[in-house]
Amino acid sequence: MSTGAALTVFQVGSVALFGACADPEKKPAPAVPGMSTGGGGGGGGGGGEGGVVDEGGFDAGEAGVCNDLVNSGTLVDRTAVPGDPPTATGGTVVDGTYDLTDYSVYVGTGGAPGPTGITAKATLRIAGGKIDEIIELGGTGKTSTVTTSSSVYSVTGATFAETDLCPAGGGGRQLQFTANDPQLILTDATSKEAFTFAKR
Repeated sequence: MSTGAALTVFQVGSVALFGACADPEKKPAPAVPGMSTGGGGGGGGGGGEGGVVDEGGFDAGEAGVCNDLVNSGTLVDRTAVPGDPPTATGGTVVDGTYDLTDYSVYVGTGGAPGPTGITAKATLRIAGGKIDEIIELGGTGKTSTVTTSSSVYSVTGATFAETDLCPAGGGGRQLQFTANDPQLILTDATSKEAFTFAKR
């Protein structure tokens, strides 16, 4: 997915833990739950090899289109972390409503740690094999965008696989996950972004 994508399950991204329906002129580069990243971004390091910072990993439908979820999370800064993402361990994904509490991008051993200039605020609702999400992406010098998405998901080992319901199109994504109630961490192995959510 594109950087507005990570969170479609958070696209947070993404995670885009997440889908694709936002205005392309406002959408960040690809990344998480549905997240993928592109070039650009702010200070601090960035995802992938060489410490390149990308725009973040969220991407989903326009706000209000795919679900009625209210984004009640706290705005968090995406932080560059030296090294690689921790190995996902899987677990049991518990139904509930989750808010984003941490957004990290792993920049390898040569990357610079610290804020990247990207911010995110996201809420997920997981129930009966379905995930709804709403994500707000912004940051230094960026126009804030709000996107929503709905998808079905399945888990195998430590893989969290999503298939988009809304926006339509049959797309999907695979993330790595660690679930330890009340915490859910979704990691995009490609963008090296990790989205940590806490269940209410």
